Amino acid sequence: MLPGPLLLTPMRKLLPSLVLGSGVVIYLAACTSDSTPTQPNGVCTGTSFTIAALTGRVIPEADLACLSIPADGGTYLVVPQFATASAPVNPVAFTLTAGVPGSATANIVSASRQALPAQAGATADLGQMQRRLDGELRKREREVAAAARSSGAAMGPLASKVHADAVPPAVGSSTSFHVLSSFTNGSQYTTDTATLKYSGSHLLIYLSKNAPPGGFTDSQIAAFGNTFDLDLYTIDVATFGTPSDIDANGRVIVLLSPIINKLTNASACASQGYIAGFFNAVDLLPTQYPGKSNGAEIFYSLVPDPNATVSCTHTVAAVEQLTPSTFIHEFQHMISFGQHSIIRNGNEEDPWLNEGLSHVAEELGSRYYENRFPPPTGRTDPGQAFPDSAQGFISGDLYNSYHYLFNTASTDTSDIASVSNWGNGDGTLVQRGGVWLFLRWLGDQEDSLVYGRLDQTSLTGIPNVEAAAGATFPTLFGEFSLALYTDSLPGVPRSSIPSALRFTSRNLRALYAKQHQRNPSNFGQTFPIQALALTPGSARSESMFPGTMDFFVLTAPSSGSALGLKFAPTSGSFTSSLGAQVSVFHCPSADACPLSIAP
Repeated sequence: MLPGPLLLTPMRKLLPSLVLGSGVVIYLAACTSDSTPTQPNGVCTGTSFTIAALTGRVIPEADLACLSIPADGGTYLVVPQFATASAPVNPVAFTLTAGVPGSATANIVSASRQALPAQAGATADLGQMQRRLDGELRKREREVAAAARSSGAAMGPLASKVHADAVPPAVGSSTSFHVLSSFTNGSQYTTDTATLKYSGSHLLIYLSKNAPPGGFTDSQIAAFGNTFDLDLYTIDVATFGTPSDIDANGRVIVLLSPIINKLTNASACASQGYIAGFFNAVDLLPTQYPGKSNGAEIFYSLVPDPNATVSCTHTVAAVEQLTPSTFIHEFQHMISFGQHSIIRNGNEEDPWLNEGLSHVAEELGSRYYENRFPPPTGRTDPGQAFPDSAQGFISGDLYNSYHYLFNTASTDTSDIASVSNWGNGDGTLVQRGGVWLFLRWLGDQEDSLVYGRLDQTSLTGIPNVEAAAGATFPTLFGEFSLALYTDSLPGVPRSSIPSALRFTSRNLRALYAKQHQRNPSNFGQTFPIQALALTPGSARSESMFPGTMDFFVLTAPSSGSALGLKFAPTSGSFTSSLGAQVSVFHCPSADACPLSIAP
């Protein structure tokens, strides 16, 4: 069974006009994003424009001088942003001003957004070790992709092209594997001999002969294998595309080895977590990496170790719960690298987009079980938002995205808030949450096929997103930035919000409100976004990293002159690589766009 539909709306269309009340249409001239004039000294030289209630617009920095906000007492959501994936990873100080164009600003208001509240029930970040290894493996893929390109030819067919009569090895037979055995030294490998325990249509599962006692029984491995083979493999392939098949056996290998357990020592498990599993791109280039490559598509997983004989304790139940989400995540990496670099001899995908797609893969696993177990079935507590079987797939995306939205403009360097600008990093928790939200929104705007277009190509990063979506990244990022807030406004029917400015497969406010209700320790508020008040005649002095946005609410005066917006650096000028722009949405009322939602 495949997940349910990921899209509830047709392919998005870019609108060249704005509808202003009673069906009156104003076509935007020289100052629109379709034709951007030079604005000398912040003066509009083209046709000025306003934004009607319940509509929004993405406005390049240079076009802001053409925006006119009438003195009608209306409420506006103002979202400045840096739509980029390539600017230096440093916070950028800026001012946002709402006032009469050409008039002096009365005062500058400094940041006042509250800090993330202490969470008494929160645990340590137990994903550090997995993310660190993922980061190292993604960096290694750059080298491996270059080696693939130097070979001058694709290294093997797609798994779908292999003849159906490809005969797998016999269950019970043994094979030796080269396994990455040092977390800090990527060149250290150890040989492990394993026995084939499961042979399915798409997967072969090998169990190391050195696995500690108390682990999987043969029947448990068979059940484990069926989940991977019939469900998770099918979900990823249907969404992202077919993996490469350099050994021409039509199957992906899963190796359960205690060497993976040993990648993390017992003392690190409690505070930094452990390595659950991974894909290593060197396996796809056996000639170039002798002694390291196994010449096959392999997912490596830890083994149950209930007595902690190898490292920390891992019960059978814990491995059964965690490994499926790790597999569906890492399998996307395997498909991505195979499609980009092995089949097409292109570059490896940019880390932010690659990891984001793997987090989408995790959500797809959750969707499968959500569809299989509609409420209240499949739940220990009927009040759960998600069935028990979906928890391991969706919980990380929910937590990470919530904490990204709590302060999208955070300048905390230990957990940099940025959707698309990761530098050479492996993605912090909030970065992964941010990019999951972006790709979830993108899938809702396009259709589920957009994820396959992002993997089945030699394009990478922003050019890949633009080609797959048929729109510019600034436009996409600007609409997404509004949708995070406008997806489900309080007291406003969701259908009245333009489809480009909302999610269609998830209701963000309802989703987070449910998490707050059931787990207030980790989800401290009903809705995480906290906007700042932008007062007419004043300027906000703030900072944010490239690749993210900040939220402000402006209430226009009820009389007097119209207002304009100015988004400018605190000093100097914005570099072109930042992609500075502002998205503006005209709220139907002040109640619909509050600064924050009380706990």
